Amino acid sequence: MRFLLNLLLLLSIAVVPASALASAAHAPTVPGKLASTIDELAARFDPKVCADCHEQIYEEWSQSMHSKAFIDPRVIQTWRTFIEQGIEKEDSMTKMDMKSNCMWCHAPFIKYADDNLVAEIIDMVLTAADNPDESKRDAAVKQLSKLNLNCYGCHNLFAVKDGYWGNKPEEGAIYGPRGEDDPEEAKHEDFKTIKSDFLTTSKFCASCHHGCPDSVPFAQCPTVYTSYKQEYIDTGGKETCQDCHMKPDDPDDPKSHKFKGAHDKDFFAAAMEIEIDADSTQVVSHYKNEITPTLAFNVKMTNRSGHGIPYG
Repeated sequence: MRFLLNLLLLLSIAVVPASALASAAHAPTVPGKLASTIDELAARFDPKVCADCHEQIYEEWSQSMHSKAFIDPRVIQTWRTFIEQGIEKEDSMTKMDMKSNCMWCHAPFIKYADDNLVAEIIDMVLTAADNPDESKRDAAVKQLSKLNLNCYGCHNLFAVKDGYWGNKPEEGAIYGPRGEDDPEEAKHEDFKTIKSDFLTTSKFCASCHHGCPDSVPFAQCPTVYTSYKQEYIDTGGKETCQDCHMKPDDPDDPKSHKFKGAHDKDFFAAAMEIEIDADSTQVVSHYKNEITPTLAFNVKMTNRSGHGIPYG
């Protein structure tokens, strides 16, 4: 059974930190009153507030997979399997462990949700995945769509090294690559901005796209980040994750928040070179006494990205 659970964890969209698995604890919560409804939780971290000043960035984020981190069908189906074939069959774990094993990356502000709300969200995941009533599935997805990875997750909860698990970011502050170094950017009535150099590093992206603490050898936790580090950086590569996945469409614009990946055909085309040679030939079937015209293909694929493909 332990083998089955480990296998399901490796197949999960987000990588689970080893510290969380060892303790099977909830994701860290914060002082004060926790949200008891999805609407209350979503309203507290509504990304549309950021759109008032950062409209272009908000629109780009809205086109990204981060904006669908909680409701992408692959995520919903994987979580359903993780719950029913893993957690529910592990005596040492319960559905509540979804909070620390999956949700902390797909909707980081889940740390502000109380346990009853987390349990309700988990039930919605199962409804969205398998309920025979299409209207109930759609209703569940509509509710869950309020819980994706948005501005506050990246620009606060994960914005400093070990911040999420150590509760290090200043609550309510917004971290950016310039922050208070840029007086104009730091002028806000409702919050203050703080500079975070960590935001511009690949280790920042590794918070979710790796997830294992530094003490865990790469061989025991193969992820997109370990692939990037071993197959690209250690062989002379210089670019960060942001250099590729946040490259702006217009060089004069700030970093793009579309976070382009394999779902973007043009971006993927630039990362993978495929050469196909085809020759006409024929197949002789001695058993059927037939000769069938056919094609023989020679396919050469060259990965020009900074890590293995596919990965997530």
